[in-house]
Amino acid sequence: MMEPLSASSCRSETWQGTIDPAVRSIVAQTWKAWELVVLDDGSTDGTVQRLRAWADLDDRIRPFVDGCSLGISARLNEGVRHIRAPIIARMDGDDICYPHRLETQLAFLRENPEIDVVGAGSMVFTSDGTPRGPRSRPGGHEELTANPLLNGIPLAHPTWMGRRSWFLRFPYDPRARGCEDWEVLVRGHTSSRYASLPDVLLGYREDRIKLRRSVEARLHEVFFLLRYGARHRRVLSSLIRSAGELAKCARDTMAVMARRQDLVLVRRNQVPSPSEIATWKELWAEFTDS
Repeated sequence: MMEPLSASSCRSETWQGTIDPAVRSIVAQTWKAWELVVLDDGSTDGTVQRLRAWADLDDRIRPFVDGCSLGISARLNEGVRHIRAPIIARMDGDDICYPHRLETQLAFLRENPEIDVVGAGSMVFTSDGTPRGPRSRPGGHEELTANPLLNGIPLAHPTWMGRRSWFLRFPYDPRARGCEDWEVLVRGHTSSRYASLPDVLLGYREDRIKLRRSVEARLHEVFFLLRYGARHRRVLSSLIRSAGELAKCARDTMAVMARRQDLVLVRRNQVPSPSEIATWKELWAEFTDS
C-alpha cells in the first residue's frame, strides 16, 4: 500500500507557537497510513523540544535535527532522501492541513498514474485565526503550464503531493532562494505532468509582506527567468515577466513603507463563502485548542 509522507520544513525562529497545530492537523488525517518527516533548519527556540515530545507520543513522527541552517532547498532534498514511501506530501511548519487532505490527493494520484505532482487550494489566514480567503487555481497540466514564463505555474508549494521518483529526478536548486518551487516546476514541466485540485485542503498562514524575503525571491526569479529565456529562445517572454517581478518589488516596498500591506495581500485571495469560513473556524478551534 502506498503511504504518503508529509515533509514539514521548519525554517524560522518563530515556529515554536505554530508547530503544534501543524502536527495536530497531520495526526487528525482521515488517511492513517502516514509518516511525518520533520526537518528542522537550525531553529533556536523551543521547536526541537516540541518535535521530540511529539515523536515520543507517536512513532510515525520522525524529526531530523542537526543544529545547522542550510536553507529550504537543501532541507527539502534531504527530506526526500529520508523518506521511505513512494508518495510525498509537503507542508511548512506554520501550515494547517484539512483532515481529508492526504486521502483526497492520494486518491487522485492513484486514479491518475500519469500525474507526477498534484496541488490544491488553500485558505489563507492570519496568526489570530482570521481567514483572509481561499487561493485556488485548479487545472490540468496544459492549463497550468500554458506559458510558464509569462504566467508562472500556479501550483501552491505547501499543497504539493507527488511521487518520490519525481522529487529525486528534479531536486530543488539551492541557488533559487525564495523561488525554488517555481524553478523546479519550470525545469521539469516538459517531461512531467502536473495537476491542481479545486478543493481547499490546506490553511496557509500569511500575516504581512516579509519585504526582505519577497524582494530577494523576486530578484532570484528574475535571474532564473533570464537564464531560462536565453537557453530556450524565449527572451521576450522572460524580459516581460522580469519587468513585472521588478515592478512587484517596487509595489511591495511602497506598500510596506506606507503601511498599506493589506491592500496588496487582499488582492491575492478570493472572497470566502460562509461555508468556507465556518469550516475554517472549526479547524482553527480544533487544532489550536491546547
